Amino acid sequence: MHDQIMEVLTPRRMMTVGNLALQFEIKPEELDIHLKELDAAGRIRYALSKCNGVCSSCSTCSTSAGEEPLEENPAIDPTTIVISLEISGSDH
Repeated sequence: MHDQIMEVLTPRRMMTVGNLALQFEIKPEELDIHLKELDAAGRIRYALSKCNGVCSSCSTCSTSAGEEPLEENPAIDPTTIVISLEISGSDH
């Protein structure tokens, strides 16, 4: 399953957990163990800030307009953004 997740995620560079789950027609909670293992292996990371979709790339800035920054290990939910740390073969 790890390689299948990376095949979907890597060309896109980033996706929400919810959208990734839709790709496999499963519930986001079912991806949790696989995403944790991929994170531990250094193949993915989670966005460090809430994303409002305004920019075209992921930022490590804090949240906007006085919101509290996310804790170091935020709860993973369908809106959490997963970022591939691998380079797609089509990027060469």
